[in-house]
Amino acid sequence: MIRAILRAQWLSMRIFRLASGRRGAMFSLIVAVLWYGFWTFLAAVAEELTAARGLRVPIETWLPAGMLGVFAYWQLAPLASATMGASLDLRKLLVYPVPRRSLFLVEILLRIATCAELLLLLTGAAIGLLRNPAFGGWTALARVPLAVVLFAAFNLMLAAGLRNLIERLLSRKGIREAIALLLMLVGVLPRLLMVTGFGGALWARRMEHDFPTAANPFWPWGAAAHCMLGLSTGMRPVAAAAVLAAWTAAAYLFGRWQFMRGLRFDFQAAQATVASAKARPFAERLYRLPSLVLPDPLCAMVEKELRSLVRTPRFRLVFVMGFSFGLVVWLPMILRGRVTHSAVSGNFLAVVSLYALFLLAQVTYGNAFGFDGSAAQLYFLAPVAISRALAAKNIAAAIFIFLEIAAVAAACTLLRLGISSGQIAEAFLVTAIAALYLLGIGNLSSVNYPRHMNAQRVSAGGGGGRAQGVLFLLYPVALLPVFLAYLARYAFDNQAVFYAVLACAAALGAAIYWMAMESAVSAARSRREAILAELSRGEGPMVTE
Repeated sequence: MIRAILRAQWLSMRIFRLASGRRGAMFSLIVAVLWYGFWTFLAAVAEELTAARGLRVPIETWLPAGMLGVFAYWQLAPLASATMGASLDLRKLLVYPVPRRSLFLVEILLRIATCAELLLLLTGAAIGLLRNPAFGGWTALARVPLAVVLFAAFNLMLAAGLRNLIERLLSRKGIREAIALLLMLVGVLPRLLMVTGFGGALWARRMEHDFPTAANPFWPWGAAAHCMLGLSTGMRPVAAAAVLAAWTAAAYLFGRWQFMRGLRFDFQAAQATVASAKARPFAERLYRLPSLVLPDPLCAMVEKELRSLVRTPRFRLVFVMGFSFGLVVWLPMILRGRVTHSAVSGNFLAVVSLYALFLLAQVTYGNAFGFDGSAAQLYFLAPVAISRALAAKNIAAAIFIFLEIAAVAAACTLLRLGISSGQIAEAFLVTAIAALYLLGIGNLSSVNYPRHMNAQRVSAGGGGGRAQGVLFLLYPVALLPVFLAYLARYAFDNQAVFYAVLACAAALGAAIYWMAMESAVSAARSRREAILAELSRGEGPMVTE
């Protein structure tokens, strides 16, 4: 039965690729080659380093830390990118007579989709160690692969358990945003403490005293390193392998426990709401603000977008990440800039605003019709031009982008980071100009690479893979006019030159947005059936996030 389910999923993906044409398939291939080519290069570097005979002491020192880094990236990278990789849609699989232990096995195997690059890195390091006679050479053929397999299995099963646990927590009404903030703060707090100097050397010594080092063989990364290197200091390699096997068994029990709990969890009940319009008079007045400046039916469509996005758990999570994660990640740079001035610290608010602009692409303008699903057919049936729908979605996205900037500016003011009113106005202006380019690109990707998005699954991905790839590759191009304005200000040391270049960038951006809108409208008319078919397509038993 598992084979039949995965075969059906493969056929649906194959049909999608054939319908997309050779151009889309070629673009996906180019993106995959670039991404995995980069990690293959890192794997080759790791192989050469671990194969060097004269680096025995540095390898023994740094390999445990490297394994800790692999563990951290394996578990935290999906959270930082707001995606969870490939997974099973449990609710759709419960109707099949498949043993639950088999479903858990497939869930584990699907986690490989989120860590293929790390498997390349581990393989490169393992091959290098087998080539190094200082650690036994090819006589360690049984020891090194065993440690790599156990360490990979440990991470796979732990990631599967954490994914199910975090998805359930983020699906609970009222606490998902707080949990997301907590996870992000935990990730960046050590860096923030190091930059601010809080506690100084005393804090560092306290942390080193209270917590074991990365090389401690009782931790999974330390045990994996000891087993791979054949170290006997404090613990023999066989004992280190036994410790790693115990961690793997514990990860299996944890992952299976969380998976079974996920089978019984009702996501729709956790996300249900009973709030009425009468209970939120202030919010209702905010929703009606566009009617003061926009004519019908455009204002009605903008209001609809504002209401639907605010009620979407996935959008709320990304919106919170935009002004919280962006602020905390870039905050150490502005604090360091008080001592050593840099371009980032001097334009801190603009940098965070541009980061939030890109992050919102996956749930707004990058795949504008994703949350509409099959209801997007209304835009083609109603006696309103499709350009109005795209414009309404762009206006709603712009409103949330400016709200992100306002939230970051308010936080900077409360923290007394020295953000002036001029810097706030500059951030709004620069972000608005960059948005002209990105909104135009997003309109094109929304009609050429549409993809249905599940509004209820908090961990579901945003736009389609190719749509996100297009935005990722063209994002530096969209920022180039803004970068040239900052470069001109630095070269001429003149604000008038800066604003003159920004004015030219704004005029060019408006022209590009208008041409992109015309092209998107033409593509939407010619690809109407393909767009509606893709947006109406079900996710199937497997979800790629």
